Parts: sequence; C-alpha cells; structure tokens
Amino acid sequence: MPFQELLGELVREGRNSRASRLALVWRDQEISYLSLDAQIDQVAASFLRLGVTGGDRVALYMHNLPQFVVSLYALQRIGAVPVPIPIYWKNRDLRYLLAESRVYGVVTIAPLFERVQELRESLPEIRWVVAITATGPQPRDSLSWEDLLGEPSGDPVEVELDASQPALLSFTAGRTGPSRPVLLSHFNLLANCQQMQDLAQVTFWGDEDVTEQSEGISLTQPRSKFETVLLPLPLFNLFSLNLGLNLTYMLGGTVVLMERFDPAQALHLIEARGCTVVYGSPATFQEMVESPEFVTARLGSLRYAFSYGAPLSQAVRQKWLDKTGDPIFSCYGTTEASPLLSCEAVGRPVQGRPAEQDSIGLPLPMVQLTFPHLEGTIPQAEAVGQIQAKGPNLMLGYFNPQEPDLPITGRVNGMFNTGDLAQVDEDGLFNFIDRVEDVLTMPDGELLVPRDIEAVLCDHPGVWEAAALPYSAPDGRNGMVAFVVLNEASRDLTEPQLFRYSETRLPARLHPQRIFIYRGEELPRLPTGAVWRRALRAQIPDYL
Repeated sequence: MPFQELLGELVREGRNSRASRLALVWRDQEISYLSLDAQIDQVAASFLRLGVTGGDRVALYMHNLPQFVVSLYALQRIGAVPVPIPIYWKNRDLRYLLAESRVYGVVTIAPLFERVQELRESLPEIRWVVAITATGPQPRDSLSWEDLLGEPSGDPVEVELDASQPALLSFTAGRTGPSRPVLLSHFNLLANCQQMQDLAQVTFWGDEDVTEQSEGISLTQPRSKFETVLLPLPLFNLFSLNLGLNLTYMLGGTVVLMERFDPAQALHLIEARGCTVVYGSPATFQEMVESPEFVTARLGSLRYAFSYGAPLSQAVRQKWLDKTGDPIFSCYGTTEASPLLSCEAVGRPVQGRPAEQDSIGLPLPMVQLTFPHLEGTIPQAEAVGQIQAKGPNLMLGYFNPQEPDLPITGRVNGMFNTGDLAQVDEDGLFNFIDRVEDVLTMPDGELLVPRDIEAVLCDHPGVWEAAALPYSAPDGRNGMVAFVVLNEASRDLTEPQLFRYSETRLPARLHPQRIFIYRGEELPRLPTGAVWRRALRAQIPDYL
C-alpha cells in the first residue's frame, strides 16, 4: 500500500475510493467515509474562520466521541496541531497542560466546560472554547459544535503542507516528573503506522480486492476485505490514536469507538460488529477475560490483538489464546516514538517458545534499539541496559512554550534514551525489566525488580493489587516497600500478616521493608493503565 504523507488526507483518500463504506461506528451512529470527510472539511473551514493557522495548537478535551475524530483531522488538514488532553486532568494540572502547550482554543464537552472556563483568566492565549452539548443548554461564553459544522461549502479545504510539519502534540505519561509535551510530525506518526504494516506475523487487510481460497479452489468473485477495529482505550492515549485510528484509516477500515471501556460491552461489540482487530492495554484485556460474558462471547471474527502500556500476564495471554485461537501481541514504546518501538509480532515466532510476560519482542522495522554502553551495536544475549532508540518515528522534539518554533530534540548523539531497563535473551528478544528509577541496584550489582515482589503479594487471596518500589530511608538505607489494595472481604488483613506470608515465599534479599495497606480503592495509574509509582513514592511519608 502506498505511503500516505499527510494525516488530514487519510479520510479524504477513503472518500475518493470507498465513499459508502463505514468509517466510524459510535453507539448506534454509523458514519460513512463520505459523511466523515464532509464533516472534517466543514469544521476545518470553521477553524480557519476562527483564526486558526498553521502551527497553532488546539486542545481536544473530551471522551471518545465522533467530534474528537472530526476535530483531530480538521486541524491536521489545515496544518494546525491538535493537543489531546486526558479528561481526568483538572484544576492546576489542567492549567499546566494548557499552558505548556500554549493552546489557541479548546474543543470540549459541556460537562467539562467549567473546568476550562475557570482557567481562562490565567490563560489569555485561549481565544475561544467550543462546548459540545447533547440535549442541555449551551454554556455561556462558548461556541457550539453546530457553529463549527456550519453550512456545507461544497469545496474541499486545501492547504499546502509538508509531512515534516508538526501534526500532534502529545503529553508523556509523567512517570518520572511532570508530563512533557512531545511534538510529532505527520511523517513520524505515519512512519509508525507503516512499521506496523511490515510486521512479519501480521497481514492487515488493506484496500485492495483479495480472492479468498476455499479448500484450494479460488472463488469466482473477489471480495474486498478490510479491518473493523475496536478502540476501547481513550483517544488521548497515543497507542489508540495513532495505531488504532490513523492506521485503520490508512488501511481503509472501520473504527468502532467506545466512549468508555466496559468489558461486557467490548465483547458485545466484537461480536455484533465483527471486529477483526482490538488495540488495548493489559488492564482492558484482563477485564475482558475475567468478565462473565467472556465464556459465551463469540469472538471468531478477531484476527489480531495488540496490548500496550505494561507487561501482560501469562494467565490473560493463555485465556485469550484458548478462547480466540490467536495470541495477544505485546507492544512497547514511548510517547516520543509515536509511540511504538518494538512488538512481539516482529520477526517469525520462535518455535516451541511460549510468549513471556515481560517480552517486548524485537525492534520494529527501521528502528534501532541498543544500550548506551554498547555504542550503537546490537545487544547480545544476556546484555542488560537502558534502552536507547533511533528511527523515523522518533519525535521532532519536546515543545518549548518559550520558543514554539524550536523544539528541544531530546536526543544524545542521535539516540533517544527511554529510561527503561531491558535484557536481551538468547533469541535476540528484548525483555522489559522496569523503569530505571523503579529498580534497586544492590552493592553486588544484582537488580531488585518490583514485579518479583508484586507477583507474590498478588497471589495472596486477600490482595486485589500490589505495587513495589525502591525507597531510601532517612538513615540512608535503601530497600523496597510495597503498597497493597485489599479485597472487600479481606479488609481486616494487617501488615504483619502480609509480612509472614511474603517471608515464606520471597528470598530475604527481595523482602520489602514495609507493606503498606493502601487507603484508596485502587492504586494511582497512568493513562496507559500502568501503576503510577511516582505518585505512590510521594505518599510514603504519610504511611511511615
């Protein structure tokens, strides 16, 4: 399939070659490529009338809605830069994200409008806010979505653009510090989509006609086949936005968009819509396989499943494989990489080798992964180090609000340091260890990894979830501590009881110094679903 150079043209290409095909499904709405492209043009023209020009940043602050998709591509079609904002950010945190990206306008929903409005006085660069309403009144001092749609112009919006120009500003997860705004070009994002099409173990259905074979006999009439992709993750998650949305339109497929994830609804949509691909997180797949509906769900239409954000448990992998007959491929990456750097579907599967929880596979095509001390060479078996990356999908740089036209590259000698530790096995596969700051290095060089402690604690019948992390005590001693969330029926469990349990199952060197009973209903999480250990580390003094 030819490489498309501009994100704003993906749906237009679809309109030109498959106008009546479904492009987007949301709730009971079915939107064709023809209709979606027309809405994108209408909203793009309205953005131009509102004064949005090339390089201007506009925040998208909403759930997974058709208006998100339309606004995203309308902005990219005129050379502007969408800024997806996670909906759970508010108050000081929301102000930080809006200020760091210096947005010109905001597109949000009426229930979230007041969060933005109360910050307007301190953010004078925001010229306008669009508040999408359902049946309620239009908030005062806001534009309506209908104002953006306006009247069909009949003429497509045409703006001269280059693939090297910024196309998206996406914030990092903020594991080790404040979220940083990452500036990605059309080329960066589409390169990552192209890399996914070149996976050895995956053959996506594209736009071409393919002749099916039945018992070795070719059917007389070729049938056009295309992917129907379920997106249970929010579109402010770059994995969902780029690989889920952009790649699907690059392939001419249909996006089935979930406003909010619900495991029973996800299983129903796969069956009802004949979904062929699903992009999720370990948490979404775990909730699906543990759902009562999973046993009776008819998932025969599924071809591929991809997981991103954290290691995927062996139990979830096996349940999914037993049900569908196909594996879940674990993917690894960072926001700075658009976001993928590696995937288990790269290269041919190693015969006789089961998928492992910590495997992140091989580097994507045109991606180089190495360790700093190896000076760019390919890591050999048993090598351990911080992952450095290089490839066409790596960002333009970090957006600098003081100098918007001069992003901060974030590279050293052309390589980007991810801050993640990994080990290479005998098959050349990378196995994820953890974030550098979450691993404790002992005096003898041995690494203490949080998941070794977490796995034991999670095996306790009274523990719902657990997280371990390094901690430096006031006396200078370094060790590991753990937080656990208890099951509803086990609220009377105590730290000494959990200590006795872990002492019988963990070597002394791995045993945590403290096991804190977490006071919330669940541990704090990042947008990827991974536990936010930095937030937990800040809470340790409250538990001591």
